[in-house]
Amino acid sequence: MAKKLTKQSKSVKSRVKATERVNPKAKPKAKPVSASETGNFIGNAKGFGFVAPSPGGADIFIPPHLTLGALDGDTVTCKITQDEPSPLPGKPSRTGKVTAILSRRPIVGGFFTKGNQGFVRPVETKIPYTFSVPPKTISRFGLADGHRVVFSVDKRMDPSRGVEPCFITEVMGHINDPGVDVLTLVRQADIPYKFPQAVIDEIATLPDIVTEEECKDRLDLRSELTFTIDGDDTKDIDDAISFAVNDDGTMSLSVHIADVSHYVKEFSALDDSALDRGTSIYLADRVIPMLPHRLSSGICSLFPDVDRLTLSCLMIVSPQGHVVDYKIAKTVIHSKKRWTYNEVQAVLDGADTTEAWRTAISEMDNLRATLRQNREAKGALDFNLPEAKIRVDETGKPISIEPYNRTHATGMIEEFMILCNETIAAHFLALETPFVYRTHEAPSVDKLAKLSSITQHLGFSVPKNADSPMALQRLLEKTADTTAAQAVATAVLHSLPQARYTPDNPAHYGLASEAYCHFTSPIRRYADLQIHRIIKAWLASQSLDRFNEILPVVCAQCSHTERTAEALEREVEQLKKVQFMSSQEGQTFEATVSGVTQWGVYVMLANTVEGLVPFENLRRHGFAFDKEKTMYVRKQNKKSKSKETATLRHGEPITVRLVQALEDERKLTFGMQARS
Repeated sequence: MAKKLTKQSKSVKSRVKATERVNPKAKPKAKPVSASETGNFIGNAKGFGFVAPSPGGADIFIPPHLTLGALDGDTVTCKITQDEPSPLPGKPSRTGKVTAILSRRPIVGGFFTKGNQGFVRPVETKIPYTFSVPPKTISRFGLADGHRVVFSVDKRMDPSRGVEPCFITEVMGHINDPGVDVLTLVRQADIPYKFPQAVIDEIATLPDIVTEEECKDRLDLRSELTFTIDGDDTKDIDDAISFAVNDDGTMSLSVHIADVSHYVKEFSALDDSALDRGTSIYLADRVIPMLPHRLSSGICSLFPDVDRLTLSCLMIVSPQGHVVDYKIAKTVIHSKKRWTYNEVQAVLDGADTTEAWRTAISEMDNLRATLRQNREAKGALDFNLPEAKIRVDETGKPISIEPYNRTHATGMIEEFMILCNETIAAHFLALETPFVYRTHEAPSVDKLAKLSSITQHLGFSVPKNADSPMALQRLLEKTADTTAAQAVATAVLHSLPQARYTPDNPAHYGLASEAYCHFTSPIRRYADLQIHRIIKAWLASQSLDRFNEILPVVCAQCSHTERTAEALEREVEQLKKVQFMSSQEGQTFEATVSGVTQWGVYVMLANTVEGLVPFENLRRHGFAFDKEKTMYVRKQNKKSKSKETATLRHGEPITVRLVQALEDERKLTFGMQARS
């Protein structure tokens, strides 16, 4: 066992080091100054680039003639030629030249012909070169104009000196084929979306049903009233609940989570693949699952009317919303009903159901309200920023976009899961055992200073002691009913560091929680799966010391894959928004100013679609940027009777016309409509 653990740990460390090289936001570490650096090359359409050192630190500017032909995403070594602060503001403090290209990942591009020759142009605009395709390759792959391909370029070649040949490795399809648009972004992000044959072979041996033999050493809860509440189209149901009000006024709230670790064994091909992915990715037209569907939508999913193996946290909750007793156990459940959020909300709104269900749902909603009040009293942050719900047809074409509607039903499950996660985290924190915490730190002094500057321009000030979440929550509450609400909430969000997984820092600033973890979604998050293994080892009275070696590496990998997944989800969401709006060029919309910059104002439509009104357009309407007040100001025409000045600032209404929708760049450009 120890030998296998060491092998896995080394494998994971190698994988994490590779991901850090392409992660410019890796946490800085102390490092002595040297004449050269190794890191990720960040390209630019104008030919120059930057090297983000893999251990962290200031980026290194690389002039166009010193890139050695490095392409965006390459891992390179560069020699530092200047390592002093620039006397000019906004200029890089370090300059260098690329001396070696260490590795290069595959590139996604579009094939086209010019005359009798074939070429590939990278989809990523940060790679400003075109590559030639040999005639034999064109014939072998049957390439035609519009094909999206994956290709490689020999790192010894320098495309900055002329057109270099490339090597086609995969044809994804034609750009007009359904799904190729999203697949392009998936391949650009270098995200694995096909399972290796070893994983396919492994899952073929897994069972489709739970046997009585598997239930022997578990707490049998199959006779209890257990149920699930999920979205209408959810297929991977990893949590179920049981609820009852006790005679003494306390409540029995049990959260049952799919025991994925029973099927995904350590050191298996399935486990290695799951860690490599780190998380499931939910895109507008598809899901890229962490686990194959036979698990995620099969034996691990908590469907009604079938036995399922689970890990449960059985809590006794006081009327005041505090956990007064709990038990963590391996269990077996038999869900009695599958509710959807819409159905539960309908019951809360008065829809017909049995009296027993009506009472239970009402009591659960009361507990939801109590738990939420408790979190608010501690200072948990509530941003209330708009989220989009995008519906697509069978070809992936977006057919509707609307704001996601938060309800008491969705809040109910959210509050119950938070309470469960806090209970599990606090338990293992008290035991002082190896564990995976969901860490969210307080904003830095520099970030708070920047936040203060932004809010002052909007007419608000950051309260003192902002290292406490309560202070920032007061700011959010104070601005909630003003036109600046979204701008302030966005600024507060950007001032916070990103949450991450760590083995040694239990606190979560945003939730105002002293100890927090992710226990409730092992089907879609590897961090949760790792926690389940720790819990089961503890329940079996095994030593947990073996986890000390792998947890730092697992936490780093899970944090990195989460960032990659979130970035891809944003890119796909924006792509579908641009596609949805592309047929509406020339139409007029009512919008709200969502951002103000020196290059223009960002506007958001009622359906959450966002785009830019460029500075040039605003200038034609007589507006000028006021940097001190972060707004655009226009004096009224002399013939106008009004002496007031027109302004454009965060939260103000504006009428715009869609000028251009660029799908490849995923950009929407609006123009301001003349005011009467």
